Amino acid sequence: MPTDPRVVWSADLQRVDMQPIISSGTVYVLAGNGTLWALDEVTGDTIWKSQMDGRVFQTSTPACDGDRIFAATDSGDLAAFDAKTGRMIWTHHLTDKRFECPVTCADGRIYLGEGIGYGKRLKRYFSFDPEGNECWNVTRETSGYLWDGACVIGNFVVYGDNDGMLLSVNRTDGGVVDVLDLRDGSRIGFAKDDAGRIRASVSYEEGYVYTSSEFSMDIGYAWKIGFDEATGLFEDDGWSTAVGFSTSTPAIYNGRVYLGVGEHGQPGELVCLDDSCGEVIWSYLLDGGIKSSPALSVGGEQVRICFVTARVNTSAYCIEDAGTEGRLVWTFNPPDRGYTVGSVAVSGGSVYLGTENGILYRLSDEVKDVDDEVDGWPQFHRGPLHTGFSASVAPLTNETAWISEDIGAQEGASASIAGGKVFVNCNRQLVCLDEFSGEVLWNVSCEPNPYGSWSTPAYHDDKVFFSNCGTFCLDAADGSEIWSFVPPTDLAVVNGGPVVAEGRVIVSDWDGHHYYCLDEETGDEFWNFSVGGGYAQSTPAVSGERVVFGSWEWNSAIGGRIYCVNLDDGREFWNISTDNHPCGSAAISGGVVYMTTYNFYGDGDIYAISIEDGSVIWNETIQRTDSTPVPAGGKVYLCSGCDGFSDLQTYCFDAGSGDLVWKTEEAEKIGDWRCSLARAGDMVFVGKVDFETFVGTCALNATTGEQVWYYPAGGSSPAVADGMVFTAGGGRVYAFGGTGPAE
Repeated sequence: MPTDPRVVWSADLQRVDMQPIISSGTVYVLAGNGTLWALDEVTGDTIWKSQMDGRVFQTSTPACDGDRIFAATDSGDLAAFDAKTGRMIWTHHLTDKRFECPVTCADGRIYLGEGIGYGKRLKRYFSFDPEGNECWNVTRETSGYLWDGACVIGNFVVYGDNDGMLLSVNRTDGGVVDVLDLRDGSRIGFAKDDAGRIRASVSYEEGYVYTSSEFSMDIGYAWKIGFDEATGLFEDDGWSTAVGFSTSTPAIYNGRVYLGVGEHGQPGELVCLDDSCGEVIWSYLLDGGIKSSPALSVGGEQVRICFVTARVNTSAYCIEDAGTEGRLVWTFNPPDRGYTVGSVAVSGGSVYLGTENGILYRLSDEVKDVDDEVDGWPQFHRGPLHTGFSASVAPLTNETAWISEDIGAQEGASASIAGGKVFVNCNRQLVCLDEFSGEVLWNVSCEPNPYGSWSTPAYHDDKVFFSNCGTFCLDAADGSEIWSFVPPTDLAVVNGGPVVAEGRVIVSDWDGHHYYCLDEETGDEFWNFSVGGGYAQSTPAVSGERVVFGSWEWNSAIGGRIYCVNLDDGREFWNISTDNHPCGSAAISGGVVYMTTYNFYGDGDIYAISIEDGSVIWNETIQRTDSTPVPAGGKVYLCSGCDGFSDLQTYCFDAGSGDLVWKTEEAEKIGDWRCSLARAGDMVFVGKVDFETFVGTCALNATTGEQVWYYPAGGSSPAVADGMVFTAGGGRVYAFGGTGPAE
């Protein structure tokens, strides 16, 4: 979870009374009027929206099986939508009693129950298949199911009702296996005469079900009840604890149970219970009741709990479990001053929540994982983190804004865009083009690089930094030299360009085996770092005080090393060895380093590494590549392959697990080992090659990998700024999209 969150984006939808759900980089939420929205997780841009028959108050949280979204409304409708396009696949009107409990989707079945409308009468809990065919329903005389989502445990479905009953149902045929009345002392020794209503979903952990109940504004309980997963029977084992009114689904972790307490507009508290006996370890008092269910983050040293208070002018809270007390980490008061009853969702280090005023918020830390503090695309892969993600809109067609003359643009290089100018490595010269016309504004000749390096220029504070045979700092207005640096080894860079961060410029000398840190204003050397006998080939990535780069060696026992050093003095934090060659550059997002390797004789890898200690979180096999990954929206994108030696492919992985989300087919030949792709909006931009020459630019859907548009030229490491995509091929620069400077 974020530690010091701010609003990254907000979306005006129309009353949000439920928890958003997040899948494959998309946020889904059902608004009060029955509109189902799909928003980009990173940008908040609308991907699609579909209209259902809804009234004004939706509390039934949708569910996603990866391909489909299942949503139910207060009008009694259940529908399925294509998760990618929003196309309605089917819809059924099932009840006049509303749907108010969350939809559960598991093992090819959908589960939900009729709401509490019309009082106590015959009401049904349904099971459907993904095509909308009813598999079974359990019909009972009951007050109904408010927020009683189904919990799937083995071959059973467990849920509560508004009469204080827990049901265990065979999920295959709908047979009722057991019914437990929380007031029945003959069944459980910790029954309560005033158990009241269950208005929360059930949690399950290692042979026990957990829930909460409420009898009045002051009376309610937390419950832990034994459950035999083999038979589906409830057991006389567990506890009940008087905590006060609660509709919160308990969260269980590491011997502790967390849940919210309190009614609308009344004081409340977050309660932490001892899982072994139910005793209160600590409680955190608040000025609003907590009807929401807590979301836990267990990635840090201490558990953090996030929830929302149920009152007008609501607030979201993050509380840290400090052992014997709950300690406030942060609070967020939505600026629309709305009311919230739904829970928060947590994904990719961000918190998502909505209010009854219809505003959905994404909260994240001030340290930005998408380089969105940067205007334009001023450095390699956009900024010092090398995330390759632009908050700019993306061109939806392959229409060109302009095509430059043949300026000898270096194959494999990426342009840098800032201040209305485009800076291009042309090996023998650095060329500056007008961003909106492609006209050559100035050029500066330099000694040609003997290796044809695809080093990318870097722009900062009206200066341009370019590494070739030495590093040069030029005035961006006219190309006049401000300072130059030639390394003591007198050797040229290869492929790794300069990075500018915190008043420092970091460059390399390839087979001189060094990285150098220079003063941005003077070019004076602060420190240098030797990578032993390896080639220093990366454009360094910088996050805070940490600098990450690689080295690789011919015919050594290891392929190379990835290093993390201190920006201030070059002191090494850690290094790890890799079987193959980390010839490219790293991207850093959310405290994770993503870096690829090249293998001259076979497949390469992509690594996800903790920036703190260098531990490998995951790694996956890919085609050989130097491509710098793009971490964005909970995914990691990269392209790979060397034409004539291996297949050309573009990949999308889950950033947290390394699971493959999609990849392009070998026959499509999309990608190249020299190409670092870019993402903007819901598209990724990548090149196609004919052996060593870039011959095409592809725009792919970031969610599916399907081609959105194609242009038969350009493709070299695209960059995105001001609504345009810039890329090179065959010596020319191509600009797609916008027509003029942003106002």
